[in-house]
Amino acid sequence: MAIDDPRDRIFEKAEELGRLISQTAEYAYFSAANRDLADDREATETLNRVREVHERLLAHVSRGEEPPADLQQEYTDLQEKVQTSARYQSLIASQINFDKLMDKVHQAIGQGIKKGQESRIIIPS
Repeated sequence: MAIDDPRDRIFEKAEELGRLISQTAEYAYFSAANRDLADDREATETLNRVREVHERLLAHVSRGEEPPADLQQEYTDLQEKVQTSARYQSLIASQINFDKLMDKVHQAIGQGIKKGQESRIIIPS
């Protein structure tokens, strides 16, 4: 009789967990908010511009230079524009809720590990 590798069951359970997570409201809202933001051309262009300006600012700093004031101002303005976007706010709120769910999942896994360590049953490997 062959002894099953416990890792096989771990991966089966992980896949099932992923399937269940994909069915939660938190995941549905997060996915929808991501799609909504991606479908918003102006928001996408603004986010891309934020990244570009941020990279230029970092390049100045890495060379030990003070970034030009107009570049700093552009970055500030772009950040404000993004942060006041309803779609961006929706994405952030849904991500926070999804992260809370995932934190609870990680805590439950940790509790399971702790219980497994305290168990007197020895599972051969």
